[in-house]
Amino acid sequence: MSLLKSVISRKQKRYFPSAYFLKRNTYFKRLYKKRYLKQHLRGYLNRLKIGLKHIKIKIRYYNFNLTRLLADYLLTALVFIGVLLFIDFFPSPYIFQRDELPFFGNFQWKSLTVAKLSAGDFRENGVGGLELRPRKLRLFEYRVAKGDTLWGIARKFGVDPDSIISCNTFTNVHKLRIGDTILIPNIRGIFVSVRKDETVYRLSMKYGISPDVIMEVNGLETPLLAPGMRVFLPGVKFNIMERAFALGEAFDKPARGRLTSRFGYRRDPFTKRISFHTGIDIANRIGTAIHAARDGVVSFIGPKYGYGLVIVIKHRFGYRTLYGHLLSSRVRVGQKVKKGQIIGFMGNSGRSTGPHLHFEIWLNSRLIDPLTQTNMVVR
Repeated sequence: MSLLKSVISRKQKRYFPSAYFLKRNTYFKRLYKKRYLKQHLRGYLNRLKIGLKHIKIKIRYYNFNLTRLLADYLLTALVFIGVLLFIDFFPSPYIFQRDELPFFGNFQWKSLTVAKLSAGDFRENGVGGLELRPRKLRLFEYRVAKGDTLWGIARKFGVDPDSIISCNTFTNVHKLRIGDTILIPNIRGIFVSVRKDETVYRLSMKYGISPDVIMEVNGLETPLLAPGMRVFLPGVKFNIMERAFALGEAFDKPARGRLTSRFGYRRDPFTKRISFHTGIDIANRIGTAIHAARDGVVSFIGPKYGYGLVIVIKHRFGYRTLYGHLLSSRVRVGQKVKKGQIIGFMGNSGRSTGPHLHFEIWLNSRLIDPLTQTNMVVR
């Protein structure tokens, strides 16, 4: 019988293989499915246990922090109550009752009035107490001695160099002549020239100073000002450009004419492409005089590609100026030149579309926009 079953099973295997393997596959599928579920169930349980542990730790941490926070609040409240009780039970010896007010001569507490304070010196009020008023402007004469400099004199008298410069007309602030008499103000500030339709109120808004202070310092009785009048503004300093011109470190306009091209990117007049313009162009007729923008020494004269005839001048503090497209020069290499001195004449040499001056300013190896360093109003 068993032999017969084995033969049948072999025949099934031989003639019906799909049915035999189907049974076997379903068995293994069920087995693996059970194992798979068990493994995943164990993984879920382990994660749940770890999560519960973390939750317990967090609950303990927050409970501990909350207790500590409440304790801190309670301690702060107790300290505050203790301070209030101390102030109540132990009053200050400097607090007087209404009937126990101190008496200082003719001074009475009822006559105390609030005074408006402004910048200046303290001086006694007629009623009592102290009132703050600005000092009136006074100019003192000082004779320059050997070794004196502008900055040394300003430090000696406690004022700014700008204040001394605005009170005087110096030919060269870096070289003061011995024996010269200069004016020194008693307060810091600068003089400004009044323009047409300017009043004390406009100056006040422009420089951020009280109109009362301006009138008090200058001894004015009316806020109306005459054009050309010089008014002293306390506490004001020169801006960067004004200080550069006052110290003789700014560049003058090198030629008369019309500004035709600025520093920066522009459309090239020849290629029509966007390119960087390294200076400014001032157009005028051929033969217009070219002036030195600042004191210096001529370092180069000659043709340069694209620039035509060029003059280069070296200045103090590493500055150089370049004058291009010239007709001719009037100086030589190594010659010292003064600001405003004629060094050449305007032309149309080099890569040019018409008679004009190409003007550049260099600081060491860096180009600078001439309009930020040059007073284009001059000349």
